[in-house]
Amino acid sequence: MGTRSLIRTLLLSTGLMAGACAWADDSKELKDVQGQIASQQQNLKQQQDQLKRLQQQLAKDEKAISALASRLNDTRNRLSASQAELAQLNRRHQELGQQAERQQSLLAEQLRAAYQSGRHDYLKLLLNGQDSADIDRLLHYYSHLNQVRVRALHELAHTRQQLAENRRQAEHTQAELNRLLSRQQQEQDHLGKTQDERSKTAKALNAALAKGNLQLSSLQQAARQLEQKIREAREKAAREQAAREKAAREQAERERAARNQDYQDEAGTRRPPPVVVAPSGDFSGLRAVKGKLPWPLNGQLIHRYGSPRTSQLTWKGLLIGTPVGQQVRAIASGQVLYADWLSGFGMVMIIDHGQGYMSLYGHNQSLLLQAGDKVSAGQPIALSGESGGQSRSGLYFEIRHQGQAIDPLAWLARR
Repeated sequence: MGTRSLIRTLLLSTGLMAGACAWADDSKELKDVQGQIASQQQNLKQQQDQLKRLQQQLAKDEKAISALASRLNDTRNRLSASQAELAQLNRRHQELGQQAERQQSLLAEQLRAAYQSGRHDYLKLLLNGQDSADIDRLLHYYSHLNQVRVRALHELAHTRQQLAENRRQAEHTQAELNRLLSRQQQEQDHLGKTQDERSKTAKALNAALAKGNLQLSSLQQAARQLEQKIREAREKAAREQAAREKAAREQAERERAARNQDYQDEAGTRRPPPVVVAPSGDFSGLRAVKGKLPWPLNGQLIHRYGSPRTSQLTWKGLLIGTPVGQQVRAIASGQVLYADWLSGFGMVMIIDHGQGYMSLYGHNQSLLLQAGDKVSAGQPIALSGESGGQSRSGLYFEIRHQGQAIDPLAWLARR
């Protein structure tokens, strides 16, 4: 082999070796990158699994709190009613006691008057030669006094009987009051322990969201779930309305057919056909009361509709700061479409007001109504809280029309 051929062979071999080394380095770097991706994917899956477990635990804790708070609220209402009843019974007992004293005084006066007038025997009066008319008048007077005394005795006996019955009722009410106080204490203790557990879960959830920088995605997912629930609720309401309208049409057809027939009772007398009113679940909406609606509760306005929530999200409703356990009231009459726990919003209630209008109440501690319940304006529907993993208590409030969020401040009365 010549010198030139040898040189070419050496150069070619060196180039191949360099290319092989470069390829090996690239392959190693690719494997490292793939390993990092797989590790990140594994970490992300672990974070998502942890978030899912924490959200499930949070939902369990907050649903338990809702049930306990609802029972405690019912106990407090019954306790208040029992206290009012006991106070009324005590006032009645005092009135009856004073009445009995007056009756006893009156009876004593009558007895003293009878004693002072002396005992008058009818035969003795006749033998003394007194006029018979005077005797009859005197005897009639004595008879009247006797009747008055007998009536006074009966009234006193009846008053004493009322006093005894009042005392029995008061003792029963006091026993019920003591029982309710004991139950209230037990429910408060249980509620406090469950709230402590919920607080730990909420802190762990928020820490996990912050660690994985997942707040934005969590809020976006919660918003999607809310939109889905609202869409499902609207579709359900539309189906129910269609069913009511169909039932009304069928009833109208039956009534028209019935009017063409003779309705007769057993005596053969003609009478009109029976009229049955079809139930209606459609309400008047909110258009006529724009700017006049009452606030769902009193509190500090923390966030307004349209204000920034993150760099990419804005608030679609109001966040009203208020202590835990305050009564939340319906802004208008309607029907509950949704009442349950929802990720990011906690214990949520959605009310259909008709004509495409809805109101939404979130972060509640407890819900006092269920889906399908009818609601009147100003009726208590929930107790405010911090559900949904919130770090402070308050109410999240929305108004929607045809599924789209609108500014609640344009509909609520100025304050």
